[in-house]
Formats: sequence, C-alpha cells, structure tokens
Amino acid sequence: MTSSAFDAEQPREEASVEVPTPEIDRSIYVMPFFATLTVSQLERSRRWYVDGLGFVVLATLPGPTGEPALIHLRRWRYQDLLLVPVRQEQQQAQSALAPSAPGPRIRLTFAAYGTDLAQLAATARAVGEGTIEGPAATPWNTFDLLARDPDGHEVVFTSRLPAEQHDPAFAARMEQVRQQMQRAE
Repeated sequence: MTSSAFDAEQPREEASVEVPTPEIDRSIYVMPFFATLTVSQLERSRRWYVDGLGFVVLATLPGPTGEPALIHLRRWRYQDLLLVPVRQEQQQAQSALAPSAPGPRIRLTFAAYGTDLAQLAATARAVGEGTIEGPAATPWNTFDLLARDPDGHEVVFTSRLPAEQHDPAFAARMEQVRQQMQRAE
C-alpha cells in the first residue's frame, strides 16, 4: 500500500526516495530549472532569502550602472532562485493597475527533507520583512512551511511526515490512483 505522495508510484511500506544532501553545492552546472523573481528591493529580498530561509548567494551581477542587477541564490542542488529588481516603469504600471495591496505573485515548492521546519520558521520570523505560516501537516502526508517574501512571492518548504503520522485514507486514495493508471496503460 502506498504511504505518501512522495512514493505513490512504489506500492510498498517505505519507498526509496532520492534525497539531496543539505550541503549547499556551489558548483556551476546546467540548471534544469530555476525561477526568476522580480522584487521591489533587491537587498531586502536577499536578506529574507539568505538570512531567513537559508539560501546562499552564488553570484551578484552588476547592471550598466554598477548597481546589482541580479542575485543568484541557491539552497540545495537544483534549488536556484534569481532575484532581479523591478524596473521603474514596471512599478509605475503595477501601481496604476493594482490599487489594492499586492498578493502572491508565484508559489514555488522546495523539498526540505530532514530540515527542521520549526527552526527555519523561527529564523525567518526573526529576520522579519516577510511572513511565515506553519509548519503544519497537510492531508497529503507532508509537513509544510509557507514563507511569503516582502513582495508576496510564496515559497513552500515541504518534507515527508513520519510514517506513523500518515493519513491512511490518503494512502488508500493514492493506491486507487496507482491502480487506475496501471489499467490505463
């Protein structure tokens, strides 16, 4: 029987899951995926992600004026974020189009297996600027922490719940899905 969303394809009690090492890999490699977040204050966002959420700065690239135009952040291997400042014309267009407070712009989810999410939440709350919700268990057998940066971008850190906390009803639903997929093949 399937025990969580992470091992839905492998119907056994505890499936093998590839887990990245928590050490930050500073090597340069082809990134199969990365997100670019446009932020209103580059330094404030750098502080939130680095001091609050445990990313490191891999590189800061200057723009034509010499001011930082891009900050490349990394947490674990393949968990890269690029921060770029909003251009003045973008800010003016956004303020003209959105009279209400800005909402979430994007939600990214990062694997956080083995991370103490309560400690990560406490660290981010101490840094301030953004907001934190959780960590909390989800109906799909994960433990998630939602971090909202000063510009409203949402980053979720997700980890597996221990097997003894899994929802058996969810595992049964995942097993039904697995069987449906096998029949469709």
